[in-house]
Amino acid sequence: MGTNATGQRNQSWVDFAGVMLAIAGFFQMIFGAAVLSDSTFLINKILYGNMESWGWAYLITGLALLATAWFVFQRNKYAEVFGVVVAVISLFINASVIAYQPIWSAIVVIVDVLIIYGLVAHGDIRGMADRD
Repeated sequence: MGTNATGQRNQSWVDFAGVMLAIAGFFQMIFGAAVLSDSTFLINKILYGNMESWGWAYLITGLALLATAWFVFQRNKYAEVFGVVVAVISLFINASVIAYQPIWSAIVVIVDVLIIYGLVAHGDIRGMADRD
């Protein structure tokens, strides 16, 4: 990565996406643990009646988001691609429950969109072969 102003701006967006991945992962894990500990947490209004499976989905997505954040900070050459994939999965999971948790889901969807933007528009996905 270059030392010019544009390179610094690009890396700042990638760092921002890494921080957002970590924050989103932490909250997804907390929410997953809450759903697993109390299956009536969402009052079973979701179309998919098994709340335990939703809890595991949130928990696993949170772990994947946290792991991806760590790899983004380590400048792993595949972390940006995996970060986009995990953010899209998180986006779909939260969009599917937006009718039952409108504020929380909308916030997480916006954070996921910012993560995707930071990694795709300002990351080095196209130059991955040139990295060490």
